[in-house]
Amino acid sequence: MASKPIAYLQLTSLESFLDELKRRGLYEARLSEWAQRREMFERRKLRLTALDSYHGLILRYETVYYQGLAEPEPEQLKRLRDEARKKIAEKLEAEGIALYEGEYHFGRAGW
Repeated sequence: MASKPIAYLQLTSLESFLDELKRRGLYEARLSEWAQRREMFERRKLRLTALDSYHGLILRYETVYYQGLAEPEPEQLKRLRDEARKKIAEKLEAEGIALYEGEYHFGRAGW
């Protein structure tokens, strides 16, 4: 029986995330978008998560694709997001890892 996730393992690079997936025999990850706005500044990132249900662990990697003034040009934001998503998707596909929309989280999902 699978245990309930109780911990996160935050990884600092996409390569280390992929290495950890392979080491644990995981072949699925989820991708979600996050935006944080403080006064006149905005930060946007993509969060990649994978679930190791056997060990009760969620693997997580985040990459910031925009940081600057709030309300950036929509075309610029779309281009930056699409470039970041493409880089992630290509690397996962090359390793045989399925990519889905969404996020694994335990309890409250937050910034």
